[in-house]
Amino acid sequence: MWFLPLTRNEAVEAIKKAYSIAQEYARKIGGRLEVIQPKHIYGDSADKFGYSLQIGRITVNLPPAAVLIVWGFYNADEYLDFVRFIQDGRVFEWFVEPIAYYPERVGVWAEEPLVFRNVIYIDVHTTSTEQRDRVYGWPLGYFISPLQPPQEVRPPKRRRVERRQKGGQS
Repeated sequence: MWFLPLTRNEAVEAIKKAYSIAQEYARKIGGRLEVIQPKHIYGDSADKFGYSLQIGRITVNLPPAAVLIVWGFYNADEYLDFVRFIQDGRVFEWFVEPIAYYPERVGVWAEEPLVFRNVIYIDVHTTSTEQRDRVYGWPLGYFISPLQPPQEVRPPKRRRVERRQKGGQS
């Protein structure tokens, strides 16, 4: 079983596990833990889509040292066919259609939560024949960002040894 409805005890345990993983990442990087919001997925164009997913491919550029942890999915769109998370050539395909028929419309990932860094792609597909630019579904999870951006790593400077010439001697 890929997804568990919220009414199952295993779903609650999976969410608790994801939260403890997120807390550990926040502690490691000295960061802030938040629920996933449109600004984390869309950046500056978050107001355009809000808590809905753009159909097609979404490129998510996470800030340096930031982590995105996905533990579940909300789906209120019966035409949402699948969501595919892609990172470093690895594809995580989530078939989300049955979630729209759960009373709470939330499915919890039955495996370990998905953990993403750097750049991820989200492919969103619908079976609707209407011209639409979005589906009414949203990944559930946590976003961890450092409170201060990581410092740029620079190579060590070489010390210059200046020799003074005293009276023509070196």
